[in-house]
Amino acid sequence: MSAATLARGVIVAAFGAFALAGGTSTWSQTRSSCLERTSSGLQGSDFVAAAARQSPAVVSVTVAGTGNDWVAASDQRAPTQWGRGVERGFASGFIFRRDGYILTSAHAVTGAQAISIVTEDQRRFDAEVVGIDRRTDVALLRVAASDLPVVTVGRSSELCPGEWVAAMGAPFGFERSVTAGVVSANPRYVSGGSGVPLIQTDVALNPGNSGGPLFDERGRVVGMNSMAYSPGGGYSGMSFSLPIDTAMHIADELRITGRVMRGHIGARIQPLTVELAPAFGLDTALGALVVRVDPDSPAELAGLRSGDVVLAVDGAAAMPYADIQDRVAGARKGSLLALKVWRHKTPLTMQVGVAEIPPDLAPRLAARALPQETRFGLELSERKGVLGISLLDPGLVVQSASGSAQRAGLRYGDMLIAVNDVQVAGLADFDAAIQSIRESDTVALLVMRGSARSYVPILPRGPQRAPVARGASDATVRMP
Repeated sequence: MSAATLARGVIVAAFGAFALAGGTSTWSQTRSSCLERTSSGLQGSDFVAAAARQSPAVVSVTVAGTGNDWVAASDQRAPTQWGRGVERGFASGFIFRRDGYILTSAHAVTGAQAISIVTEDQRRFDAEVVGIDRRTDVALLRVAASDLPVVTVGRSSELCPGEWVAAMGAPFGFERSVTAGVVSANPRYVSGGSGVPLIQTDVALNPGNSGGPLFDERGRVVGMNSMAYSPGGGYSGMSFSLPIDTAMHIADELRITGRVMRGHIGARIQPLTVELAPAFGLDTALGALVVRVDPDSPAELAGLRSGDVVLAVDGAAAMPYADIQDRVAGARKGSLLALKVWRHKTPLTMQVGVAEIPPDLAPRLAARALPQETRFGLELSERKGVLGISLLDPGLVVQSASGSAQRAGLRYGDMLIAVNDVQVAGLADFDAAIQSIRESDTVALLVMRGSARSYVPILPRGPQRAPVARGASDATVRMP
């Protein structure tokens, strides 16, 4: 990283770091004395003991020849990712099986020509990549060794906001660094991510922390450190870790099959928020909002549509978004799922077959046409006959946004696909869709930016939120 880049305060929020510091750690020489201190009753002694117990199983990961570590996000408000073309970098990891299996972050080792790990007692091992899962950012490594120290694995599902946690890793190459904080939210979904639930904390994380453990006061690993949020560079007090329950499940699949198989029905979804729920006639924020149905997919064949709200899978009660996502992802190929769906304020039930999740669809482009001024501060134009436009997704091009639309985060080049659950292929469709909408109503606009889709709430009054899609990924995800 250049001095000019540092001066601009560019965020370094996910963590495959250059080796800015290093040297032989003296931690192993002092670990015994640290353990002795825990009997003194001093404040913080729980973390002293936890760090001392976990340290032998925490490793520094050295990567040579990384082709693509983390790619910078286009929106500085989103959690962003480390740069490109790193020739030599540092990350962290931890041993969870005595026969040499190690967890670290996928972004830190993707494209690497050589990977090695260094243990607490300064033993160095060459590591092979057993498997990578980019969606959860998990990489499984293995070294040719046995009887290695291992971490104690806890349960991330038991973490509560306000609970103390600590991270250990090699930020900027400073091995076995420990930082502590509290759980801010569990689970937390972040824009710019892949829809995977994360643990939000205020633990200080820096480049090089990626892949290291997050552990509780009892020394149990409850997460794998992934990224931080910083709108202007530097530490902002918001960091994110992958829940250990998820990480261990992915690790088991990678170890057994070399890849992760997920159920797939061919629909992209986003959480139904309290701002969006009234626009669909619902008074609770439970369920998953469908923003796209892939052509010829099991979801399309079953009759699922964009604008539907999936309330439950194989159950009568409404389910949280994460439970719906996990239920579909965990279904076996060829099985049938019973979906409870809310459409036009009417409950429906449909049977959907499960396929294996395919690669993501290629991004699509938007382009200009003559605008027409509409409600919500939007100037819209139709796409018909515009060169370079994919017609797979009919909709309107946003030429400018002011007022409530601008406050909601809309901008030039966005595609307006639907108003609430009504598709808008042209300006006449848009006019018809808003005829019955009152000034006091909350309106949900389905917006596409690049290849990502997201429903954006236009609130009747007060400040707007901006969850609209950023870059090539978004809070909306492929329903597994």
